[in-house]
Amino acid sequence: MMATLRAWPFWACAAGLALLPLISGPFYTYLWVTCLIFGILAMGLDILMGYTGQVSFGHAAFFGLGAYSTAVMIQFYKIQSLWVSLLVMAVVVGAYALIVSYFATTRRGIYFALLTLIFAEVVHRIFFYTYAFGASDGIQGLDPVTILPGVPVDTPTKIYYVVLAALLVCYLAASVLVRSHFGRVLAAIRENEDRARFLGYNVRRYKMVACVVSALIAGVAGALYPARAGFATPDLLMWTLSGEAIVMVMLGGAGTLVGPILGGAFFTILVEKVSSVWDYYFIAVGLVLAAVVLFMPKGLFGLVARWTRRREAPGAAGIRVPAGAAAEVRRDPAARAGRRT
Repeated sequence: MMATLRAWPFWACAAGLALLPLISGPFYTYLWVTCLIFGILAMGLDILMGYTGQVSFGHAAFFGLGAYSTAVMIQFYKIQSLWVSLLVMAVVVGAYALIVSYFATTRRGIYFALLTLIFAEVVHRIFFYTYAFGASDGIQGLDPVTILPGVPVDTPTKIYYVVLAALLVCYLAASVLVRSHFGRVLAAIRENEDRARFLGYNVRRYKMVACVVSALIAGVAGALYPARAGFATPDLLMWTLSGEAIVMVMLGGAGTLVGPILGGAFFTILVEKVSSVWDYYFIAVGLVLAAVVLFMPKGLFGLVARWTRRREAPGAAGIRVPAGAAAEVRRDPAARAGRRT
């Protein structure tokens, strides 16, 4: 974390983001808020997809449960504190993520993805048909959240800065995680799961922890969504949102943390602008995604890194290593993680 805090690009980006609402109107400020929220969601998925190599089609459930945690606290218990909502979200999403990861991590590849999708669809249908939660209409007309007693987050600018602070905190926490020994083991699992297991690591346990951490970051994004939109509906739990999150990670660049944030912003702005002039905006999104996969396999962040001539170690964004060391990681990624004593 200290290395990240001392890096001037971090502070430059934070300062630039802090200035956005000062030069934008309310409409664009709300758009920037949406970009940041989906950036948090994509960054959470990147922990599991980019660093651990596990593709999840169930992250919409984590996002939606976070949104409903805030909505239920406001609507039924008249508790508008964002801190309480985040605490409830952590309990609900954490417990659900443990259940999903316990079963999903028994399988690999497409079977892992399908299991996460099945669990997410079960949650979606429960909320869709439960009238206590508003059924298909969801929970509408929510009051603003508060960060302190008597301090409501009720303007676009206030919402923006709260979400920006959450993004920076999540990014710093994720940076510490992926740069630690734990993060290196995740990279080893991604590169060669069998070899990591042969070296003595409990691969399933590492994958479960990665899934829970990824889910909690996605849950933070969900808990912030009602502050921006004023509602929580079953649409936030649909598998299509999980697919969009995967697209965001691919657009930005998997395994980079910064890339998914860029991908989330790019995807949100692309959909907003194209959908305003063309009903079949998904065709444009598909063409852009195809172009990225074909011509920019490392995503937008990879393109920026190439422009700035930065060389990054595989599986640990922002860490420069000699070419020989990178080759060693490719040969034996688990060896970089270190053996347990």
